[in-house]
Amino acid sequence: MPRELLLPELAESVVEGEIVKWLVPEGGAVAKDQPVVEVMTDKVTVELPSPFAGVMAKHLAAEGDVVKVHQAIALIAEPGEGGAEAPAVHGERPSGGAKGAEDRGDELSLFKPGDPRAEEPLHRVSVQRPAAATPAVARSALVAPPPSRPAPVKGAYGRVLAVPAARKLARELGVDIEQVPGSGPNGRVRVEDVRAFAEGGAASRPAASAPEMAALEERIPVRGLRRLISQQMVASHLQTVRTLHVDEADVSGLVSLRDRLKPVADRRGVKLSYLPFVMKAVVAALKEYPALNASLDEDRGEIVVKRYYNLGMAVAVPDGLVVPVIKDVEGLSLLEVAAEVQRLAEAARTGKLAPDDVKGGTFSITNIGSLGGLFSFPIINAPEAAILGVHTIKKRPVVLPDDSIAARWMVYLSLSFDHRVLDGAVAAGFTSRLIEILETPEELMLDL
Repeated sequence: MPRELLLPELAESVVEGEIVKWLVPEGGAVAKDQPVVEVMTDKVTVELPSPFAGVMAKHLAAEGDVVKVHQAIALIAEPGEGGAEAPAVHGERPSGGAKGAEDRGDELSLFKPGDPRAEEPLHRVSVQRPAAATPAVARSALVAPPPSRPAPVKGAYGRVLAVPAARKLARELGVDIEQVPGSGPNGRVRVEDVRAFAEGGAASRPAASAPEMAALEERIPVRGLRRLISQQMVASHLQTVRTLHVDEADVSGLVSLRDRLKPVADRRGVKLSYLPFVMKAVVAALKEYPALNASLDEDRGEIVVKRYYNLGMAVAVPDGLVVPVIKDVEGLSLLEVAAEVQRLAEAARTGKLAPDDVKGGTFSITNIGSLGGLFSFPIINAPEAAILGVHTIKKRPVVLPDDSIAARWMVYLSLSFDHRVLDGAVAAGFTSRLIEILETPEELMLDL
């Protein structure tokens, strides 16, 4: 009789996972300890091995399904044993994914895994499964030939109605104005009409019909990392009262210090960016303003202040964003922090993060300076109380105390915080203290 392959407990507090990809098809041979399926949980994708050998008799969960821990996800038969009908499994969905089938992304519980509120639906996503036809076939079947252009409107003397500037532009571009449909009052040809006609007439064509527009659209199922991010964003929106505080720092001294230390780090095989300096400075400021290194336990009506400093760092990956966590930043040297930043960033981009790499964060930092922009409103990584956005370090003119103007290395800092946990005065005090430390990096080096 086929044996059930159950979704194991992949890590503490993990209660479910999404089937990302089956590595062994139905009917395929399975060796003991052979990876048979990829499962995503808490933004980490892991390969699950089979505890026994046999033949993959049936997949009980389709790719994209979210299944509970200890739920059967497959049947594995003994070698030579025929496939058996699969027993009914709670929450099973047909693997074919019928058109319009509901995507059960609302059952994910990425935040506060033990919290009963995590079982309540946050939102639902209805997914239209792609048709079997290829995009080229679907497009050719749906797109009708473009409708003919309306005839230009002519005036009392048989000339096309047009503004003088449009006639002049038509002569310059070699366009026959008699062929240009007008979009002005009473069908009068405008300069924009002539220019659009010369470029292909796109602006003067009638609006596309609904079927034509649908053929030019792409529908992407909200699955995998994108679904987890979606759930995290909804939870952050619904479970925090997000407020923004923005300030700037003169980091000219920090730029000089990093330039001096970078060759030393390079010789030790460590890439020294500005982020390790910011992390060490953040820990120093959090010690003085512990309300930002906290979370809110709504069920017990308590603010939980953490006396340990595990800093999450947002990393952009091809499918979205992940937040690996550097543990015990307080106890690490500057170069040790830099090495951990380098390790986790590489693991995130190659999809090799371990479950423990994304757990236990107390405060997060998003370093978005490389992407441009002046400043932003970072999304709090619930259930944390705050997140810091660090922006581009660039030279700006600054008025010095002696009223002279000089070019200094400046950076904007965007602090998002949960106003339920702390007030604006505390957030401003934390940011001001952080700026003091970043502007006097020698103070930061005393604790390294």
